[in-house]
Amino acid sequence: MSTDDEDGDERDYEVGYGKPPKHSRFKKGQSGNPRGRPKGAKGFKASLKRELATKVTVRDGNREMKISKAEAAAKRLMANALKGNMRALGMLASFDDEFSDEVAAAGVGDDGTLSPEAVDFEILREFLNRPSEPDADDDPSGDTDD
Repeated sequence: MSTDDEDGDERDYEVGYGKPPKHSRFKKGQSGNPRGRPKGAKGFKASLKRELATKVTVRDGNREMKISKAEAAAKRLMANALKGNMRALGMLASFDDEFSDEVAAAGVGDDGTLSPEAVDFEILREFLNRPSEPDADDDPSGDTDD
């Protein structure tokens, strides 16, 4: 590296990472992006909102309807939750703060499974410790009265 500047002056700093040469630095009062963002350029959020607002044709029973993609996604999520998909139910719960707190208190994990409560363990313990009773159909003597 040279210690002389283009003008022949001595440099008082070392050129390196975070220290560009003086000739490539922004001039005083000059922006790094003088023309700014092009008018047509949009961000990801704007593109996503625009895409979710577009209409799509869906079949509900025998009739076809045009609804937004966001509404179609919400309908699909609700249908999956109603079918018993715990992950979909967890996603629905995350949209509603009050319901989300109830689901978290119930112990739904990230994988959508429920954590058993102490009452559940007691019921299982009582069931397993109960002496087995022969059914009326199971006659231990093997005799049948038919």
